[in-house]
Amino acid sequence: MRERLIPYVQKALELGAHDLHIKSGFPAVIRVAGAVRRLDMPPLSPKELEVMVAELLGEQRIAELRTHGHSDCPYEIENVCRMRLNVFLQRNSLAVSMRLVPNRIRELSDLGFTLSTVDLLTKVQKGMILFTGATNSGKSTTLAALIHHLARQEPLHIISIEDPIEYVFQGYEKSIVSQRQVGEDTPDFHAGLSAALREDPDVIVIGELRDQESVETSLKAAETGHLVLATLHTGDAVQSITRMINIFPSYQRDAIRYMLSSCLKVILSQTLIPATDGRSRVLVYEVLPMLASVCNLLRQRKIHEIGAILRIGRNAGCVPRIDILKNLLRERKINEADIPRDMKKELYDQEMRGGTA
Repeated sequence: MRERLIPYVQKALELGAHDLHIKSGFPAVIRVAGAVRRLDMPPLSPKELEVMVAELLGEQRIAELRTHGHSDCPYEIENVCRMRLNVFLQRNSLAVSMRLVPNRIRELSDLGFTLSTVDLLTKVQKGMILFTGATNSGKSTTLAALIHHLARQEPLHIISIEDPIEYVFQGYEKSIVSQRQVGEDTPDFHAGLSAALREDPDVIVIGELRDQESVETSLKAAETGHLVLATLHTGDAVQSITRMINIFPSYQRDAIRYMLSSCLKVILSQTLIPATDGRSRVLVYEVLPMLASVCNLLRQRKIHEIGAILRIGRNAGCVPRIDILKNLLRERKINEADIPRDMKKELYDQEMRGGTA
């Protein structure tokens, strides 16, 4: 029955989709450039979907599905793509959501980053680089591109803790990449991260900072001379700093501010906006290097003032997302109507200030 899935996935990829949704008895739905569309293909019957899910998940995850009402796992169709599956129950029947992950890992420059940003990211050798953004903003793709770059440039032992594993890193001439999946290779992010410190890593990759324990352990790893690459679900760079501090109780926050100021090196916040071609999405990002002025404000509890440095610190490596937006509009790669409301407000506010930050 898994063969029934392949035509749906191939059609979705052909149309440029990044998500595929299948519900028993209904036509499949894809998401292309952020918009939902129905596939002109016959729906799967409840029995067909039940058999297919049983083959995709296996006994252990079927038990998890019955207990919790949902189950996550990776899946690969050879020579087609990998997928991040979420199988769940709705109205007492099955449904499947699939994030489609290309087999090929792209270069950072191909994703839309400028050469100066690529240079900034790839020159960090220790400390933490934080990748932030909402769900479906391309964080995993950017993270995979950076890992791919580092693994080819110098001999490294790179350990990743992911839930689930999305991109698979094949053999490299100089480096070794060990990928551990939460729930199979390690119980949780904290356990995997703690173990990684005893596994002689040069680079530790954390699929998601979810709780106080994982944030604290990742900061300690960064403090001890490792390069830590991590993701966080936040909307912008300054909000990310606040989130990492506020995840701790108030009596620990001063210590965390000092830890962040010493070992956090770069925050890259990103989102994806529909392109004018209607088939793809375009990267919009901001980059906040942890300059001495940023670290001072962090230690002094003046986080609200960091945004001003981001807007005026271009010569020091800061990249305000407003600059990226204006370039994309000028090159007609995006339409103004597709810009998220908060970013559109930034554009208007800058225009009111006279067009400069």
